[in-house]
Amino acid sequence: MKKLYIIRHSKAIEVAPDFSDFNRCLADYGVEKATAISEHLAQDLTDVDLILSSPACRALETASIFAEKLNYPVADIVKLEPLYHFGGIDQAIDIISHVDDDVETLMLFGHNPTFNALCWNLCKEFREGMPTSSVVGITFNTRTWLKAIKKGGKLLTYLTKKNLS
Repeated sequence: MKKLYIIRHSKAIEVAPDFSDFNRCLADYGVEKATAISEHLAQDLTDVDLILSSPACRALETASIFAEKLNYPVADIVKLEPLYHFGGIDQAIDIISHVDDDVETLMLFGHNPTFNALCWNLCKEFREGMPTSSVVGITFNTRTWLKAIKKGGKLLTYLTKKNLS
């Protein structure tokens, strides 16, 4: 059984010192949100096989916070430029379909609107929004990622800061 966790980056500062979107890092509140949600997720999730992240500062910082709480080596986070360039749902699906089938639990860190559309596409029962720091976990009753994205899956979890309590 495959498990996919799709995580939108946490709350970022409004403007980076160099005015680039790419270099917008997390605001203090964003660090707090990501920490709280990752700590909650770590209560039930013990093994993560692979973390893929947008290389944008806010996404990579969010991925690093989650990795630390989930005992995943931060140095092993794979940065993928297409997860930043908003290549759309087709590019995200292509990335997932090429993940090695030995990976059972995969985490993606990136941006909206692609991530919200990806969740809607892969899990027909999920029709919520994805605020910053939100986590959508989907299970797939298959052995390959290619079949997973073709068949779709079932909602495993939906975490936001608001629904933690």
